[in-house]
Amino acid sequence: MSRRGVLGGLSSLVVAACSGDGGGDGSGDGAPVDCVEAPSTGAGNYCLVDGLVIRVVAALDLAPGAASVTNVDDATAVIVARDDAGWYARSAICTHACCVLALCENEACSKSTTTPEACGARKLPVVSTALCPCHGSIFAIADGAALLGPATRPLPAYAIEFDGGDVLVDTGLEVDAGDRFMP
Repeated sequence: MSRRGVLGGLSSLVVAACSGDGGGDGSGDGAPVDCVEAPSTGAGNYCLVDGLVIRVVAALDLAPGAASVTNVDDATAVIVARDDAGWYARSAICTHACCVLALCENEACSKSTTTPEACGARKLPVVSTALCPCHGSIFAIADGAALLGPATRPLPAYAIEFDGGDVLVDTGLEVDAGDRFMP
């Protein structure tokens, strides 16, 4: 079997393992889904479905410093944010336990914060961090860095395109954490 065939079969297995209800009830409550460990390279987030293009409606309306989380399901979510240099996208799935992250206003997150509401999450907050409500990991949105464990891997950054006032996030095309996009 070719290398491409082996990798394709492995990715199908990973998608099947992470896309079932396995603990998530579909309500978007941040419950973890069944997740496989990343290969020994430690790269990537293997709970987000690669190659999915996610439309984030009205994301061009984001002011600098603002962000929005769009959930497709309990295993697929993205953050679209804007700073003075432009728009950017990150995975909104924790790299530790595959829970959907919550946005936190300014530096309001702490390890003891356990719900999105507890850290000031709103639809379009001025944010600098994202919190995993499952185990308390905190990530910097600007570069995706894991600031507080148990997560140690950064959030993947994705390419985006603009369509009218919407942003299209391509989860199949990872980019450098510092890349910014303009309409």
